[in-house]
Amino acid sequence: MKKRLHILDFTLVFLSALLFAAPLFAQDSQATASGLVQITVTAMSKKSGEAAPALGKQDVSFHENGKKAQIVDWIPANTPDSKMQLVILIDQDASTRLGSHFDEVASFIRALPANSTVAVAYAMNGVAEFRTPFTADREAVIKSLHITMGAAAGMTSIYETLADMIKHWPGNAPRREVLLLSDGIDPTYGFRNTAPWQNPALEHATRAAQIANVTIFSIFVTTSGLEARSGVLNLNGQGSLNQLTTDTGGYSFFQGSGTAVSFQPFFRDLSGMLSQQYLLTFRPAPSKKADYHRLKVSTEVSHVKLLAPSEIYLPASQ
Repeated sequence: MKKRLHILDFTLVFLSALLFAAPLFAQDSQATASGLVQITVTAMSKKSGEAAPALGKQDVSFHENGKKAQIVDWIPANTPDSKMQLVILIDQDASTRLGSHFDEVASFIRALPANSTVAVAYAMNGVAEFRTPFTADREAVIKSLHITMGAAAGMTSIYETLADMIKHWPGNAPRREVLLLSDGIDPTYGFRNTAPWQNPALEHATRAAQIANVTIFSIFVTTSGLEARSGVLNLNGQGSLNQLTTDTGGYSFFQGSGTAVSFQPFFRDLSGMLSQQYLLTFRPAPSKKADYHRLKVSTEVSHVKLLAPSEIYLPASQ
């Protein structure tokens, strides 16, 4: 009987999250008064260490809900007018050894493009605790980095934290990005539901990002708790991070089943991706109700892969 009640409670929570997600984030939809929609697209070289070539609108193919659609505009985002906001979100239950990588994080922050502002936040108890507001003062951001709590942090609910942070995102820059440092394991709904295909918390965070057009990148780092010794949980965490970043137009970095010895290759590739982003504008197909629209952006340019959100939430047509 207790097991059945637990399943019922879980079902009610899950359904509530799905029912209320759209109204909560609808104000962040990228649809404009003219009916046009803008998304962020990242060009990624398939050759590690190499930058992707510049792309024009003629190089790109766009599909909405399985049908080829016209690209209204394709603007390189590496200009002073294309502002970027980046949050480095650190999971508080990450191993304290993450601190040994802070010099690499600092170098990455200093190398961010001039048209960007950055903030650091720590995930704790389902809430993102900002150590700095968005700022162009790179050194102030670097000084806000601190050693994580590790196992003492308990359950940080990383995906619920991410969804909450996106809901309260200050500002509305054309590009909104997150670099998530986490093991990707969120047992909010139980350890059995940490797999990417059955994780309501992951779904909630993904939907929040798709509605608000937030691009998420991640670097896998292990925790100090029991999860670090579980191969299955680590695989679930990496799979969840990969699903999250793929569906929001970002990318996941990991090396084996543990924290990488060096983040430098990751930051080199990530810096290249951030410098090769574009703002794609399209006019969505008419829809009688607010719903998610499936998107696919591709190119035939050799050795280039385009990263874009797999879906975006849009209101009903006027």
